Amino acid sequence: MLNNFIAYAAEGAKPANYTGMIVTVVVWAAVFYFLLIRPNKKKQKKHQEMMASLHSGTQIITAGGIKGEVVSVNDEFVVIRVDKGVNLTMKKSSIANVYSK
Repeated sequence: MLNNFIAYAAEGAKPANYTGMIVTVVVWAAVFYFLLIRPNKKKQKKHQEMMASLHSGTQIITAGGIKGEVVSVNDEFVVIRVDKGVNLTMKKSSIANVYSK
């Protein structure tokens, strides 16, 4: 009886149609790209441009909420003046916002 079932299944088997599955995967990939990846890349690019535009005298706010003025900038770090005689050295990536007076 099992042999009859296997023979019947082999005769009635049709080639699998994967087009529906492929279309679904492509649609999901497009959704992830346009809703998750692309906006994140735009945000990163904007942040990189902001980091490149830093110079002495620029008013900034750090990710921790500290407001200050840029004193000096190098490749990885930035020195900000928080108050008279109080300077902080921070990583560039910790700068959240640049604003003008």
